[in-house]
Amino acid sequence: MRVRSVVLIVVSVMLLAFAIGCAKQEPPKPAAPAAPVANGKSIFVTKCSVCHGLDRATVRKETKEKWASIVKEMQGKKADWISDAEASKMVDYLAAEHGKK
Repeated sequence: MRVRSVVLIVVSVMLLAFAIGCAKQEPPKPAAPAAPVANGKSIFVTKCSVCHGLDRATVRKETKEKWASIVKEMQGKKADWISDAEASKMVDYLAAEHGKK
């Protein structure tokens, strides 16, 4: 009789602990900024590979300001090829993936 009571108490405590552990909510995971970077990368690949190899840019590590300057210079080489909106997305991508930290 005494063993049965101890086993019942131990099982009850284990079930309670299990229920409490399962009830914990995980904190929300931060949203990944993959979409803007992916979009900037696709624009970069589409626009920049027409004139030169992509390795020309991807081997470099520059600040965001320097990338903006480089992209602005490239915009001037071929009129209306890279819009300001596309340039902004490319600069964000380049700074995120190939920027100086």
